[in-house]
Amino acid sequence: MSKFADLYNIRDGKKEDTNFILSTFLRGLYYGDSWFSLMPKDVFMQHYKRIAEALVNKSNIKVACLLDDPDTIIGYSILSQDYQSVHWVYVKKNWRLNGIAKSLLPRHPTTVSHLTTVGKQLLPKINNPIFNPFKLT
Repeated sequence: MSKFADLYNIRDGKKEDTNFILSTFLRGLYYGDSWFSLMPKDVFMQHYKRIAEALVNKSNIKVACLLDDPDTIIGYSILSQDYQSVHWVYVKKNWRLNGIAKSLLPRHPTTVSHLTTVGKQLLPKINNPIFNPFKLT
């Protein structure tokens, strides 16, 4: 168990979380993988924002927040409706490597739809789900 476990809670995402989620998702995807960063940044942001918005709007969002301040997000996950696909996981830099990302994930996800260089290294730790960028439901 993480030494930080008593400092945060997991809650469902709220509408007020959407801007933070979209901005960190888009920046993380753009800067976290060389394939996306080959595009001009403005082209990626303009076009992928629509995909990100659709994904966030139809997914289950789990948020790790401070126990004493539920509006302070320290991480989140974007999961499919059936909790079998992981679309994205994000944890703020100062909170990483403390088990927070794992606490935001289902036990045995079957697929992952978005990956970064770091995310590829973490797949074995979450039961080796299949990378399938076309599984967006």
